[in-house]
Amino acid sequence: MRQLQMCMCPFRTLCDWHYMDGPLDSEPVPEIRPFLRMIQQKDYHTWLRKTEDGSAYKGFDQAIKSVHTKLETLGDVDALLGFSQGALIASLVGNELYEKKQIQGVISVCGVDSKRNGDQFTVPSFHIIGKTDGLRERSKKLYDAFTGPKQMIEHATGHKFPSSKEKDIAVKLAAFCSSIMTT
Repeated sequence: MRQLQMCMCPFRTLCDWHYMDGPLDSEPVPEIRPFLRMIQQKDYHTWLRKTEDGSAYKGFDQAIKSVHTKLETLGDVDALLGFSQGALIASLVGNELYEKKQIQGVISVCGVDSKRNGDQFTVPSFHIIGKTDGLRERSKKLYDAFTGPKQMIEHATGHKFPSSKEKDIAVKLAAFCSSIMTT
């Protein structure tokens, strides 16, 4: 939730936020352990697992099912927001729901591609990519898989949510949300 602080500020009175973690227990990579301690997060989850050779992901069905289960309890939603692997899952589910006219857009923060060929998304999308993110090229691959209306903006740091000091990103994100909610 703390990572979403920047994104939430312009929307606190405009929308409701609902959160979910990936369905798989996991261990965080060493670089983010200090951050997790800082926000007092004791458990860590992921959406997908890499195959033994690291060339692909597995667990798509379970991840997608967990999002659908959550959405069934919520009812109507306007957009899905995801971070890293969560952005990929939000893209897959969001595109499916967009084709059924049940959602208006997807917001990807440091999203990663699926490592499979042929993914294409028509759902309107807003992509936030870190300038120093080690997964930057994979975020660009995910962005390139979108064929519908899309926008990409960069934030100053790495594989994380932008700082609340980057107000221009919040303004552009608010404009995107307004544009999809009026269509």
